[in-house]
Amino acid sequence: MMEERLLNLLQRVRDDSDEAARTELNELLRKHPEARTIMSRSLVDEQALVSHLRDESIVSILDAERGVTISQPPARPTRRLLIWPQQIAAALVAGAMVGLLGVGVVWAVKSPQSQARAIRVANGDFETFSGPIETGFPSHTGMWGGNPAEVIEEADGNRRLRLLKTGNVNGESNDFASNCSVFQLVDLSSLRQQWETTDPETQVTLNLSARFHRESAPTDAELPKLAASCRIYLFNRKPEAIAKEWPRVISEHGVGFGKKEIKLAPGAKPATITASCLLESDATVALVVVAASTKSRAAPVELGGFLVDDIQLTAIRRPTLPVHFLK
Repeated sequence: MMEERLLNLLQRVRDDSDEAARTELNELLRKHPEARTIMSRSLVDEQALVSHLRDESIVSILDAERGVTISQPPARPTRRLLIWPQQIAAALVAGAMVGLLGVGVVWAVKSPQSQARAIRVANGDFETFSGPIETGFPSHTGMWGGNPAEVIEEADGNRRLRLLKTGNVNGESNDFASNCSVFQLVDLSSLRQQWETTDPETQVTLNLSARFHRESAPTDAELPKLAASCRIYLFNRKPEAIAKEWPRVISEHGVGFGKKEIKLAPGAKPATITASCLLESDATVALVVVAASTKSRAAPVELGGFLVDDIQLTAIRRPTLPVHFLK
């Protein structure tokens, strides 16, 4: 029977990491429309069970190590669940079927979990100093540099970065430019070593977040399209070389990029935005950037009350599940 054959293969793949079973399962799904129909139809039924378990917060009791069984069936009719062998109904079908098709709920009890790790951005909260930051592109990791900007201390003692003036970070003060950017180079070597990022079975995403606030200022009428942005660039390059070759290094040696941008109105509530990119296996340095942009190249412009705070860089590792549906 096709249903029993599918379940048997799923169980061997999940529990025993049986490569022969995985190959047979993929071939079965690829060559037989009936198998794909059964798989798709079964998923509809299993989603009801998964939703019920999640809503009742009892997913954990399916863990066989706890030795606990479910006493009540899900509220929705389970015509397909009940015709299969009892010992593989709930945990195997919901876990294996949902895991196979990419949603993964019960399977995650026994599978590797996604992990998150903070990567240090030096003085990402700007609490360790005040005053102007270094102008020009930074040549070493762990330091802020860029266009004119300063760290200010507010009445409540909180410190934030204020972006002051647009300009070309590598040029003269009167060069045309559209934004005020502040940069920091971040070493990724410890992350690569601890998480073995060269493993093709592992996917790592880097998320760069920052909180922006635009206070009212006398220049607001001149800057109707002012926008805030986070950018993250990845390189397999030494920090000194990145600084020396900026910005052409992006097109010549960049191995990853992510950006998020929003428009900010004067006096609006602070907004946190996040830029994301995949961590390529050969990336050794991340360049994090926070910026305010006028959207048009012009002589340097005073920005007024444009503030940034709470800059964070987070790595998220998501392991590849062992079964794939191939068309």
